[in-house]
Amino acid sequence: MDNLDLKTVYARNCEVRRIDKAAAREFMDRCHRMGFTSGRYHYALFVKRRTGESEAGLDAGTMVAAASFSQARKWVKNGREVRSYEWVRYCSLPEVRVVGGMGKILDEFISRVRPDDVMTYSDPLWSDGDAYKALGFVPEGEKDFGEYKSVKLRLKLTDYD
Repeated sequence: MDNLDLKTVYARNCEVRRIDKAAAREFMDRCHRMGFTSGRYHYALFVKRRTGESEAGLDAGTMVAAASFSQARKWVKNGREVRSYEWVRYCSLPEVRVVGGMGKILDEFISRVRPDDVMTYSDPLWSDGDAYKALGFVPEGEKDFGEYKSVKLRLKLTDYD
């Protein structure tokens, strides 16, 4: 399916809710190319009103995207404890492009959890990481996972250097 075949939903017409592990597993196993992986925090975007043709005709309450974040990884830098979280997964329904979805979920995660930073990996075979860069993430080099490499990106939210 190319981008011309995708239906469009705008995140401003959705609400973010925390979801449980079972709901995250079901959605990600169905919609993410690598399936579900464990995380501590799971959030999803749900259509909050009946949408018209311009928003894919989805009913209110339809889950259109989901994301998972790790628990905190902590270290001390310059005498200060730093809490870093990994953005482990993000996906949307395969036939739906959610404009602003990543940012809306990330904003909710940040407002609830208050991390010092969020890091993630982008597979260069699938993405150049531009969606993360648009959200403020900065590339930190490549990470070698054996059979493949990924670009590591970080969003610093506090000054801990």
